[in-house]
Amino acid sequence: MDQNGSQVPPFGPEEYARVEAAAHLAGKSPEDFVRDAALAAADDPFLKALGRARDRVPQLAAVFDAQDVPAEHTTAAWPDPAPLGSRDLHEVHRHGHAA
Repeated sequence: MDQNGSQVPPFGPEEYARVEAAAHLAGKSPEDFVRDAALAAADDPFLKALGRARDRVPQLAAVFDAQDVPAEHTTAAWPDPAPLGSRDLHEVHRHGHAA
């Protein structure tokens, strides 16, 4: 990889036509439009997070695959974190919300 990163394949004819149309609407040359978009994307925190996530997704997929359980056991795997008791239901009825 050189100092500018990996090379991106050139736009196809339809893609280039879309870039030209968008650049024209923005009042820029296609080259300036693409450069400005790339620079803005490089500073976007959401896109930076996506780049980091790209490396983590395969790791997480392996963890989830290792923890998969058969379908008949899925309800037991996720218990209700805060089950309601009869007292809670009485409070909801009396006050309109859980106490």
